[in-house]
Amino acid sequence: MLATRKEPRESEPCVFSKKGKIMSLTTLESVLNHALKDLLSAEKQFRDALPKLSEAAANRELASALLEHRDETVHHIERLERCFELLGKSPRSEKCEAAEGLVEEGKSIIEEGGEGPSFDVAIVGAARKVEHYEIVSYADACEYAKNLGHQELENVLRETLQEEQVTDSKLHKLGERLVMEAKRSA
Repeated sequence: MLATRKEPRESEPCVFSKKGKIMSLTTLESVLNHALKDLLSAEKQFRDALPKLSEAAANRELASALLEHRDETVHHIERLERCFELLGKSPRSEKCEAAEGLVEEGKSIIEEGGEGPSFDVAIVGAARKVEHYEIVSYADACEYAKNLGHQELENVLRETLQEEQVTDSKLHKLGERLVMEAKRSA
């Protein structure tokens, strides 16, 4: 269910949907602001979930990669806070339901349990879904910033986008090796 605000902010135009709800995503600037709030919420949720995935992983390289990415995620949050500053806004997140779903999926895998390379393959799959969500979200935010002429903001976002792409590539390669190990042990 989508949340709606009762009162628009002064800086936003007041446009009503067919159902009479106030819509605030009426400018590219408002879409960028929404994307940043969403990303900030997502990154915070992922930061908190990564240690749990790491702890569940049997493969040391996977456990280490997840903890390393957790440390990167802390920097991603700091960069997002910088993005808000560049726009002259306070860093504020709005609950990202997509991230919440991805975190729940990771928890579900852990709760289902398993062992060895097959279980680690499932963990890699959950982690890569998170990376893909982040990659698309950061790519979109970069595009919005670019088209709004926010060059410095775009550069900050692009730095994180590139790190997310590198992490996905590492997880993909590790996942391929784990799939082969799981196949051999079956």
